[in-house]
Amino acid sequence: MKHRIIEHYELTRRLGAGGSGVVYLANDTRLMRPVVLKILKRGSLTLEQMRTTVLREARMASAIEHPNVCAIYEVGEEGEEAFIVMQYVPGQSLDKLIARGPASVQLVLSVGIQIADGLSAAHSLGIFHRDLKPANVMLTDGGLAKILDFGLARRLTPEEAEFDPAKTAPRKPGPVAATYTARGGTIAYMAPEQFVTGQSSVQSDLWALGVILYELVSGRHPFARPDADEFQSIRAIQFVDPPSLSECCAHVPPELSSVILCCLQKTPAERTSSAAEVRESLKTVMKALQLETGIIPGEAAANLPVSSAESEKRTTGLLSMLAERFRESADTQLRQNTVLVLPFKNFGAADVPLLYGSALADAIAARLARMPSLIVRPSSALMHLPLAQMDPLAVGQKLLAQWVLTGNFLRSEKGFDLNWQLLDVSRQSVKTGGAINVASFDLVAVQTEICNEVFASLQGGRQLQNQPERNHGSNGVRSAPLGEAVSEDYLQARAMLSSFMQRTGSRSDLDRARELFERVTQQDASFAAAWSGLGITHLQYTRHGFGGHMHVLAARRAFDQALDLDPGSAEANLYRIYMLLSRGEKESARHGIEHLLRTAGNDWNVHMVTGITLRLDGMYEQALEHFNQSLRLNPSNAPIIYNHRARVYQYQNQLELAADELQKGLTLEPRHPLLRTSLAYQHMRQGELRQAIGMLENVIRDDDSMRIAYPTLAMCYVQVGERARGAALIEEDSLAAAEADSEMAYRLATYFAVEGDESEALHWLRRAIYLGNENYPWFAKNPAWNRLHEHADFDRILEDLKKSYRRNQKNWKRLLEQVPKA
Repeated sequence: MKHRIIEHYELTRRLGAGGSGVVYLANDTRLMRPVVLKILKRGSLTLEQMRTTVLREARMASAIEHPNVCAIYEVGEEGEEAFIVMQYVPGQSLDKLIARGPASVQLVLSVGIQIADGLSAAHSLGIFHRDLKPANVMLTDGGLAKILDFGLARRLTPEEAEFDPAKTAPRKPGPVAATYTARGGTIAYMAPEQFVTGQSSVQSDLWALGVILYELVSGRHPFARPDADEFQSIRAIQFVDPPSLSECCAHVPPELSSVILCCLQKTPAERTSSAAEVRESLKTVMKALQLETGIIPGEAAANLPVSSAESEKRTTGLLSMLAERFRESADTQLRQNTVLVLPFKNFGAADVPLLYGSALADAIAARLARMPSLIVRPSSALMHLPLAQMDPLAVGQKLLAQWVLTGNFLRSEKGFDLNWQLLDVSRQSVKTGGAINVASFDLVAVQTEICNEVFASLQGGRQLQNQPERNHGSNGVRSAPLGEAVSEDYLQARAMLSSFMQRTGSRSDLDRARELFERVTQQDASFAAAWSGLGITHLQYTRHGFGGHMHVLAARRAFDQALDLDPGSAEANLYRIYMLLSRGEKESARHGIEHLLRTAGNDWNVHMVTGITLRLDGMYEQALEHFNQSLRLNPSNAPIIYNHRARVYQYQNQLELAADELQKGLTLEPRHPLLRTSLAYQHMRQGELRQAIGMLENVIRDDDSMRIAYPTLAMCYVQVGERARGAALIEEDSLAAAEADSEMAYRLATYFAVEGDESEALHWLRRAIYLGNENYPWFAKNPAWNRLHEHADFDRILEDLKKSYRRNQKNWKRLLEQVPKA
């Protein structure tokens, strides 16, 4: 199907129609990014005058540059058609959010501050919105609030009047409503004085903001009357006080109610004087409440600086994090099914390895994760919390878990004693607990006993059923005993692997983990979890440049052995997919993902690897869906998820949204090397080469194993004329990493494309595709490859890749349709 083109904008689909024109999703063929294009109505003299006014005011509104205001890119005319090109903002409008019911205080404050900040920026330029309403505020998946249609909503005709706050059947506007609506705005959000003067002002925008905040808090319009006609509705806005929020919404702090009611004063002079004042008042409420989660520190969330451009970026990032985290009003079901296992405390001899208690907790958590009805928070969620100083219930509250499993152990010459408790966070009480006393520690027996008790407690007395299947039950539970020496070696191996992956990155930790896993598998070759751990260990050698394909082959053998013993092992299935991706076996990886989505859909890592694979296949919207689901299941992994989402937005040339994701991640972990590398790459894309170079040089200085930073820095050097410095960075380690990693191979190929070495560029491009990077939409439009677009081999590669992309689209659609919706 051939799409219509206006100038260099290709219209892809109609989004809707408004009072001033028809709105389309379009593709900017010059900058290769999605945009929204509004074609203004034409016809009568009155409409032509309106069109002239809208164009003039759109040009004025294009001067607003603020992260909370939808940007206007261009205003133009082609032939007899006038059009406005705006930023495309994916997400959900606030009216859809309000329809779901009252929002959390965190969400109201975050969105309110963002809207007020955007209004303040516009008002400072003398620009008023005139039609601020929930439908004109978009909330992105990342929690960024965007005000739409600044200056585009002036003077609707009587036929376009709308007032439906109670979602009742639409009525034909009466003469009074038609008169007022013709003066500008949507009646439900017009201030009382507008029905008299017909004029918009700072105070009328603040009134509309007050109505929006009231609706967010209560889930209803402050002046809605089910049986009222338009005239009665207008009279209510002019003369009736809104119902008290303290009476209808007990959860709303009085300070927040006060801010909202100040915006809803009937007389403009009695309202809050400016949007900036509303913003600061809401920030004060946030600070007073000390809102926090285990992911967003309360101090950081409450103290929102505004003194510099960097501080403003950080503020926006924190607010969007809060909005995203608390956007889902139905999140209670997720919370009720969430279990957090804390490290078991050692009450015995000091010579027990330091991470032993953490490894024991991880083993029990892995067993609990086999229960489809439970969501188990990973141990990485605890990394940044001072556990020694915190009560277990407080930890559960911070990490939004309903259940916390905690315990202690004592190993002595007489045997092994373990005590555990399952805590109910919402009731601040003990749900159940128990003690295990054995002469010899058997990890599998301990796991099974605790998990059976937890399951029975949470499932109304029902017990897990173990049916023998080789050495495991149908749910993967081993029936044969595990010796004390093997149990302890296994726990120590897991502790060392966890230390390497989450803390140290030390080769000695990885070597020790491998040695211990190999010893366990030699002592008990039927222990599937040990084979899985060994496979993960081998993959780390390849990933971190400590070894080549021999480790990939060893990982494959280990995972095959684990899955032969325990086909239902989510861990072995998951990391086997990572291994398949590293070998370019994408089709097998896709089928493995489909299997895991059906059998382990509550595992955050499953959705992570799904998102990564979809991103590598150019399936951007589907990738974002799975990254979002991964974040909901494991908020502690937010920095990595933000980086992945930023990569998707960069591919779509949505650089502002990408910057917001990166800023959120760096707010949480300012020294994170991957986030800093991605931000430097973005600076390079925007032509800020010296800034990118400085950032990348610092990344490599801090962590010289961040291999993807090397070709990125080399590209920057080439573009500033320092080709020799760029070439010096492409050493053997970088080439070896590119041989095994599809994204590294593509970044290296892009360096050679920029440097002008077509042969090397095409070689590494083919390698990237072979390893599974089939991101055709980005490969086809990446400006770094512009000089090769007339190259026959490059064009042939793209043509073949285009066919693969279309085939992958069909395969993914079929695979994902077989997966039950979460």
